Amino acid sequence: MSISNEQFWNYWRNGRFNEALACAVKAEKKPINRLQTMLFGTPEQLKQTGIITTISVGEFLYDYIMINPTVVRGLDFARTEDLSSLFSLSQFSSTIDTADITGDIAQLQGYVAEQMVAAELQAKGHDVEFPEDPNNPGWDILVDGHPFQVKDLANPEGVKEHLENYPDIPVYVNKELAPYFEDNPDVYVSTVSREDVLEATTSTINHASDLLDFEIPWITAAVSTLYNIKRVWKDDVAISQAVFNVVSDTSSRAVLGALGQFTGKVAGVFLFGPAGGILGSMLGAYAGASQGWRLSTSVKRLFSKQHEEEWKAATVTLINNVVTQIDKKLEIKKRKIDGLSHHLTGSVANEAIGKEIERRGQMERKYLINKKEELISLSMSLKNGSVYVLEVFPTILATIAKSGVHPVHFQDEMQRVQQAANAYRKKM
Repeated sequence: MSISNEQFWNYWRNGRFNEALACAVKAEKKPINRLQTMLFGTPEQLKQTGIITTISVGEFLYDYIMINPTVVRGLDFARTEDLSSLFSLSQFSSTIDTADITGDIAQLQGYVAEQMVAAELQAKGHDVEFPEDPNNPGWDILVDGHPFQVKDLANPEGVKEHLENYPDIPVYVNKELAPYFEDNPDVYVSTVSREDVLEATTSTINHASDLLDFEIPWITAAVSTLYNIKRVWKDDVAISQAVFNVVSDTSSRAVLGALGQFTGKVAGVFLFGPAGGILGSMLGAYAGASQGWRLSTSVKRLFSKQHEEEWKAATVTLINNVVTQIDKKLEIKKRKIDGLSHHLTGSVANEAIGKEIERRGQMERKYLINKKEELISLSMSLKNGSVYVLEVFPTILATIAKSGVHPVHFQDEMQRVQQAANAYRKKM
């Protein structure tokens, strides 16, 4: 049974021990994916990981969709490095300061403008070609075989300078410059605006840079906050502990997510080149974040060690009392069988019935002895620290319930266990 089973803990928290025991027995009969729990934590922790991953993937897909392929072609043409892969594009974009429009952006938007003007001309049916060298002197594109310069400027001075140096090469300009060259046959005005080019360039670079930023810390903080607010509302945890839980969950997933992202990126690039960088980063980040529960749980356990020890001690006392009661039940069963056997004599039929009763009695005694040994083994494991009380507690309760010992014999011990367990859970 998962320790996060809400129905069980609702019964337990309210002192409804019979229902809690029945819930534990019922859950014991269900198949448990122990490998899943071992790798990804309890169903509640796995659910949180799934929500975090889903939101983060959504952020990635949004950034991917917002990347303008026309802009990418311009960036790729402008730089010597190959920006055709998402990983290379993201790495390159992360080095660009989009807030400084007089630096790299000023240079890059010129190449983006060439691509946007080319797309406009091709849509009109023209054949457009680009030179092999992005720094080709005099012209930027060939339109139906004729060279053209493309200018995306805030003022007309750069266009006038070009016409003076290359009077035979006409120019395409952004629409803001149209009023300056209304009567100039060598200047063609496109529908592309300088603002559109700048916005498209900065937007694409920002989204490409964010491809490798999976937002795990912020998303984790939001998910953990909502989860702990729910627990505070149910009086399952104190507000101060809820704040600690949010900090612990967020920092744990962020640290392991960053480590996983770095490892996955290195492995992906090494094995598959730049194409594997994005996939490796993504898988590594989510794999690392999915293990954040381990680190977070360890931190919480460190700060709740005293409560854990109190819960463990109370549980061991409960087990010892139940074991004592099982011994008494064994004595009662033996006495009842001996009494019946004593009276069932004098005929073949009575002897046959007596043997059957004795056989069934032995089976019941064997069952009880097995439950007793299971409880003793669990108690020893708790004492020597080989198991964690949080992990085996449902099994202990299910075994107690199946032992057939009436709850009246361990009500006091159960209440002490309840108090210790609830105090511990409010620290987790």
